[in-house]
Amino acid sequence: MKGTCLKFEKPIRDAISRIRFAPESNNLLISSWDSSLRLYDVDSFMLRVEVPSEAALLDCCFQNESVAFTACSDCCIRRYDLDSGTHDTFGNHDDLVSCVEYSAETRQLITAGWDRKIKSWDTRSTNPLECLKTPFAEVESMSVSGCNLMVAVGSSVNIYDLRNLTKTVYAKELFPGFQIRCVRTILNSEGFVAGSIDGRIAVEYLNSCNTGYVFWCHPKSKDGRHNVVPVNDIAFNPFISGAFVTGNHKGYVTTWDAHSKRRLLELPRYSNSVTSLSYNHGGQLLVVASSYAYREGNETLKIPLKYSYMTWMTGIHIYQSLNSCYTSLSLSLSLFERTSLSLPLSRQAGMSDEEHHFESKADAGASKTYPQQAGTIRKNGYIVIKNRPCKVVEVSTSKTGKHGHAKCHFVGIDIFNGKKLEDIVPSSHNCDVPHVNRVDYQLIDISEDGFVSLLTENGNTKDDLRLPTDDNLLTQIKDGFAEGKDLVVSVMSAMGEEQINALKDIGPK
Repeated sequence: MKGTCLKFEKPIRDAISRIRFAPESNNLLISSWDSSLRLYDVDSFMLRVEVPSEAALLDCCFQNESVAFTACSDCCIRRYDLDSGTHDTFGNHDDLVSCVEYSAETRQLITAGWDRKIKSWDTRSTNPLECLKTPFAEVESMSVSGCNLMVAVGSSVNIYDLRNLTKTVYAKELFPGFQIRCVRTILNSEGFVAGSIDGRIAVEYLNSCNTGYVFWCHPKSKDGRHNVVPVNDIAFNPFISGAFVTGNHKGYVTTWDAHSKRRLLELPRYSNSVTSLSYNHGGQLLVVASSYAYREGNETLKIPLKYSYMTWMTGIHIYQSLNSCYTSLSLSLSLFERTSLSLPLSRQAGMSDEEHHFESKADAGASKTYPQQAGTIRKNGYIVIKNRPCKVVEVSTSKTGKHGHAKCHFVGIDIFNGKKLEDIVPSSHNCDVPHVNRVDYQLIDISEDGFVSLLTENGNTKDDLRLPTDDNLLTQIKDGFAEGKDLVVSVMSAMGEEQINALKDIGPK
């Protein structure tokens, strides 16, 4: 298998956000932060179309061979005529548009943005058909398969039927406490695969006798610890059932067999992040986009003097004859074994330095916090500031220069005492994020010394919590209990502390 770098007369001048092969040809759609959409003919190694836009492009998709859509940073959804090289504004969100997908089965365009809305559009009209609201977080990734729309929000994946978006048909939290970076559908709608910011992969099957599983994508280091390496993208080979490839922030591209739970091979490591992956319609070609990733906020890389900045930072590479590589490999490595695999194109020196360790499931363990890169923490998320668990109420990013070190300024509110705390962290550095849990209990009794008795799911009682200190909540609980109402309280826990923070339901006995 040989990799070739695609050539451009005018190099891509900023980070690549998404690459996608056309439905029926080897034309490659490329969106990037330099505000241009490009259509590249991979067969002839020729750039067919380059259309400048008014804003950075965060995602792209084909409607058909001649029409494409992009998600833009100026809140707009743009439609492109790839034959004429023209474009127009198709629709908009109330904030940055992060994801765009097209369903050929239902002829719907699906978009999502930082306004926490998911919109469905009839491509013959500029009016949205339906609009959903995701209450807790922005949509990080979407994938369409048939009539199923798979949406990654926070640590969960929700599935909707495109013919009726009013309710979910499936919802599951895959990585408690960890954000999902990407979700992609398994062929024939068998299920989906999701990648997290800490380097784990979850394989889930729908309506199947197969059991889902979770494993670490990146090998363990010498000290036996897993590195926090976000999985930026996943792509399925349409020719081989269950074969998919992952690309992560450290530049690793790895192919896997979902059905037999095996790692197949690893490509030579890229010097920059792998931001996007795409197979062509026949599965013979894999294209890898490697560039600076704005999600991570790290521009402080050493650049050879003989290269210009973005020419060196950005590259799109194509690999051929992947099918023969799959069939020729000895598939002897189980995801549950601790051994190294001899790879035809692996970085052998690197594999000898690290032990590639696989696990059957993810376990957050007893840790009170987990690491997350500062550049990925957003408003309404959580962060530890001065050893206190806080909810983020404000985030701002500043830079010292074009290629300087970006820094994030966080303003947080302590989730237990309500105090305001602030911190400044380089966006490429890891922050501690608390594991925050909420559990509902029925209130049974209130003691004279202010302790409450709560009924747990297994029928036992929990008697170690005091009444909340918030005056309004305290009054509601005492008044409701005095009136003989059934009360259900919500208890928040983080970093070894617990506190009643909400009155979920009040009803007469």
